[in-house]
Amino acid sequence: MEKVTITIFTDPMMGLSYECQPVFDRLCAHYGEQLELRHVMAGLVRDVSDFMTPQERDLLARNAEEGIRVYCRRLAQIYKSEETIGGLPINMEGFHLFDADHRTSWPLNIAYKAAQLTDPDKADLFLHNLRTATIVETRQTTKTEEILRVVRKTGIDEKAFLDKVEDGSAREAFYKDLEYTKSLGIHSLPSYLIQHGERVLLIQSLIGYEDFLQLIEWVKETADR
Repeated sequence: MEKVTITIFTDPMMGLSYECQPVFDRLCAHYGEQLELRHVMAGLVRDVSDFMTPQERDLLARNAEEGIRVYCRRLAQIYKSEETIGGLPINMEGFHLFDADHRTSWPLNIAYKAAQLTDPDKADLFLHNLRTATIVETRQTTKTEEILRVVRKTGIDEKAFLDKVEDGSAREAFYKDLEYTKSLGIHSLPSYLIQHGERVLLIQSLIGYEDFLQLIEWVKETADR
C-alpha cells in the first residue's frame, strides 16, 4: 500500500514546529508505517534585520549588539507565547540565539542537511535535539561549537558531519530545499505538503491533529478514485 507523506517545511529554530511535535507523534502512532514524515529546511531567518521593527533596525544601525539583544528579548516573548500550542516546555531564560556575528538561522538548516547526508537514520533525532538545545536549553545554536555538541549528543560521527559542512554538500542540499520551498509559493512556516499517489495538498497554516486526520483521509480517498 502506498504511503501518505507529509512534508514539513520548517526551520530548526521554530518554536511552532517544536510545539507541533505531539501532533505528529499521534499521527505516526495512528497510521504506523502507512505514514512518512519528511522535513524540508526553509531557512526562516536569512538575517535578523528582516524581522526587526523599525525601532530595532535604528538601534541595530547604531549598535549592532544592542539592537540584536533587544530583538532577541522580543523573540523570546513570541516563543513563550507558543508554549500553549502543544504544552511542551519552552525556556527563554537567557535566550540569545543571535548576536552581531551570528545574524541568521541558516547554519541550523545546513546542520540538519549535514546530519541527513551523514546519518539519515539519525537526522530527525538530530533535529529534535537541535530544537531542544535552542528552545529549552537556550544554547546559542547559531554557533558551530553548539551545533557540534548536538551532533555528539545524537551519536552522529562528528568528522563525517564536518566533512559534509566543509565540502559544501550540506549547503548545496539546503539551497535545493530553499528552491523547492520557493517553487511551491510557500510564504509562511511551518507549511505542510500532504501527498498520496498523485494527489497533493499544500497547507500554509498551523493545523491540529483532527485537521490532519481529515485532510489525510481526504487525500487518500480522492487519490484512489
